[in-house]
Amino acid sequence: MFASENATLDSKIIKMWELYSDNQQVATSLRDVESMRTSALNLGIMTSIAAFGLNEVARLTLRSRKYYGVHTNYYKPSQSSTV
Repeated sequence: MFASENATLDSKIIKMWELYSDNQQVATSLRDVESMRTSALNLGIMTSIAAFGLNEVARLTLRSRKYYGVHTNYYKPSQSSTV
């Protein structure tokens, strides 16, 4: 969501709160919106951290000599091939 959309959404929520603050349904919906925003933010942060961590693991294992031979030596031609 872009910052302008976020600001517009915030202004709409504030306006609803000003007009209907005594209504329990509005208060509940405002809490729901806030919890959804928090959940989305946490999910985004966790996804970014997981992607970064997995990228670093892949980078380190692909550069390591320990793992280099495992992935490249699947096929070895025989030494005693005669034509």
